[in-house]
Amino acid sequence: MRSPICAFLGHVDAGKTSIMDAIRDTMNAYKESGGLTQNIGSTEVPTDRIKEIASDLLSKFNINIKVPSILFIDSPGHEAFVTLRKRGASIADIVILTVDITEGIQNQTIESIEILKSYKTPFLIALTKIDTIRGFYKQENKSFLEFISKQNQDYIQKLDEKIYNLIADFSIYGFQAERYDRVKEFTKEISIIPLSSINSIGIKDLIVMIIGLSQRYLELDKQTSNSAAILEEKNVKGLGKVYDAIVYSGKISVGDKVIVQTQNGTIENKIKGIMRLIPMEESRENFGKYDSLSSIEATAPIRLILREPNAMIGTSITAFVSDEEKNKIIEEINAENVGYNNDESKGLVVCADSIGSIDAIRNIAKSFGIEIGKTKIGEPSKMDITTASINGGALICFNVPISRQTESMAEEYSVKIISANSIYTLFDSYNEFEKELKNMNLEKKLERLKLPSKFVFIKGNIFRRSSPCVFGVEVLGGEIRQNYPIINVKGERVGRILDIESDKTKLNRAIIGDKVAISIDDAVYGRNIIDGDILYTDISMPDVMKFDDVAEELTSDYREVLSEIRKIKGI
Repeated sequence: MRSPICAFLGHVDAGKTSIMDAIRDTMNAYKESGGLTQNIGSTEVPTDRIKEIASDLLSKFNINIKVPSILFIDSPGHEAFVTLRKRGASIADIVILTVDITEGIQNQTIESIEILKSYKTPFLIALTKIDTIRGFYKQENKSFLEFISKQNQDYIQKLDEKIYNLIADFSIYGFQAERYDRVKEFTKEISIIPLSSINSIGIKDLIVMIIGLSQRYLELDKQTSNSAAILEEKNVKGLGKVYDAIVYSGKISVGDKVIVQTQNGTIENKIKGIMRLIPMEESRENFGKYDSLSSIEATAPIRLILREPNAMIGTSITAFVSDEEKNKIIEEINAENVGYNNDESKGLVVCADSIGSIDAIRNIAKSFGIEIGKTKIGEPSKMDITTASINGGALICFNVPISRQTESMAEEYSVKIISANSIYTLFDSYNEFEKELKNMNLEKKLERLKLPSKFVFIKGNIFRRSSPCVFGVEVLGGEIRQNYPIINVKGERVGRILDIESDKTKLNRAIIGDKVAISIDDAVYGRNIIDGDILYTDISMPDVMKFDDVAEELTSDYREVLSEIRKIKGI
């Protein structure tokens, strides 16, 4: 029987890393920035350590350890869990959902519950920080059952109240939960394990529950491939780009030909090196020791080196021997990826750090009744911004960098970038954005748009021939404003309006019937502009499409000019 993969989910600072510290007997949580986990980390805890921690409780519950170890995955938020994916499911065998007893269910707890529902992964609830309840009588290195037998009645009552409130909250989300020692049917009820990591109380109970439940599910596990899940990529001195990965099925070896998913599609690659994380070591940067190996079997945390370092985070690599096997793997991957990156006509545009994150965003968006359109792994591009401009004006970014150039482009196209490291925070922000749009009056809506305009160069009204060209115009429809780009009737760019003046007074705008002087930066009289020329605002397709929501509220001259611009631009 292979080692189970156990992932953590829960709200930030709910005590995920502190549980691992208690198991490893380290203080890594306090080495992290601000005490919060910054990267995905994996730790393999061998059977010897499990017995050392919980031998008395294993005997009490008559549990015989059949697995060689437990592989724990910890990360900020839910990143590790959604990254541990295969064919749209999770490779995690069991999840520890951490809930802070002082806070109860929080936003990221709800997010985690929705993710667990969509992946149908078995989970336990680790109810952390029970030492914060008033009346706590300090003990250390005890099982919860030993600990609770020594507490006073007032403390026990307060703890039970907290647990009953949590049980009621979980019932809202369709789960029956109970304190683990009161559970009658483990396949129907979610076990709650109260614990205090700082005092190592309840850690034994948690380990025993993980062993008992995961071994039951692993008996049904059938390994049908030789695969590893890509968790993170790192640059290591002397090695270049490497991947932290988990071998979750079968066996992989140095020299194996593998199928890899990249930004440019599914391709063939080759394993150049494998390094195994030493048990009880932690894989995050500045932690961890590794042994180089020629091959390795599931389940194991590894550092992987590929011939071409182009694998996407949140995907799996799968080894193959024959062309038939290779083609089958590619077919399965392509079938899974149907629906990604192919719907640009409607729905929210999403850029995220991994396919797993996109899966989670899709599932949670569905619960909000929000449609997801184009999706992409990585930083948004100009194409993503223009698509978002057409599809509602919002761009969702989850755990991806956003450059100043991207922000400038978004501002230019009137796109709102909504960025966060919590999916619920993303959609809360998006819903606020939607409310703001609905509550906007026409004037504010038009401020976000590049307005249509049509105007004529008044004959004989040339005041400066170039640098910039200054001449008189009459507005025939719509309105002109400063900084508007201008085209002629052939759709050729003439320049950009720098200033608008009337009677030596500078204006911000001019509307139908106004006669004003304007200056245009790239216009040269006699070369690209002459008396009597009809000119228009240069409006891009994304901006034209935005008028669909306000067209009925515009006056007829705006609508007519917009129609003429569409014909000129072929939109």
